[in-house]
Amino acid sequence: MIKNILLILSILLITTNTLAKECDITCPSQSINVVEEEKLINKVTGLNFASKMIAEKIIEKELKDELDSKFKANLDIFTINRLKKGEFRALDLKSKKIEYRALRMTDFYAQTLCPYNKIVYSKGRIYYPHDLAFKFKSTITNEDINEVLNSYEFQKELERNSFSFNGIKGFEIKTPKVEISGNKLYFSIPIITFLNSQPFYIKLKTDLEVSNNKIVLRDITFLTKDNIIKNDLFGILINRINPISYEIESINTKYCKIYITNVKINNNLIKTEGTFIINKNYGEINE
Repeated sequence: MIKNILLILSILLITTNTLAKECDITCPSQSINVVEEEKLINKVTGLNFASKMIAEKIIEKELKDELDSKFKANLDIFTINRLKKGEFRALDLKSKKIEYRALRMTDFYAQTLCPYNKIVYSKGRIYYPHDLAFKFKSTITNEDINEVLNSYEFQKELERNSFSFNGIKGFEIKTPKVEISGNKLYFSIPIITFLNSQPFYIKLKTDLEVSNNKIVLRDITFLTKDNIIKNDLFGILINRINPISYEIESINTKYCKIYITNVKINNNLIKTEGTFIINKNYGEINE
């Protein structure tokens, strides 16, 4: 039975390659040294503040439409004239809870990285003539992890890592139980093969680290005496269905990309830091 299971795992694991990603940010080359004289009326009537607030609401609506999560936007502008052109100095974004595809994050905060930024507002939509890059930090809680595990996207990922032959399930990974406890990540993974009708469980605890811009499991310690689970193949398999890594990857779409630079478990919360990029020219403008 052990040899057969190891053979199944070998075939399953060698079919997937992991590609490293790099985050290369190029800031817009527009001059930020232009000093424009503000009209007195702008300063007296608070038109500056009103225009900024309207622009913030437009950005919040755009993010809500694209990411299906509520954000609070705060713009740091040069002048009203430059704001009308879509030019601004900085943008801060906050969200108490992000729920997009399989992504779940709590207390998300992001701030633009470049000293000059530009967006285009046309026909009720925002467009991006340049990549809009942010540095961000966020928290992943036990509640967030459970929501990821039960998401449609993660359930499909489990199916992709299982296989059947002539209608007979050869290897199936059921929904794992994952919990943060004692600043470690604990897994209990049920697996069914054609050799067993009831699942056997891989149980382990692990830490997290960043490798090739992905969150991977580090210092895996198996919590069973069964020698089979000490095989290196299981470590590869577990990283394949790592919900922390998977949920981050789920946001990488035509709209945006996310890159992880740091991860740490502290006070039974997963703290993440990285770069978040809204992609250039998403939704081309049709004049």
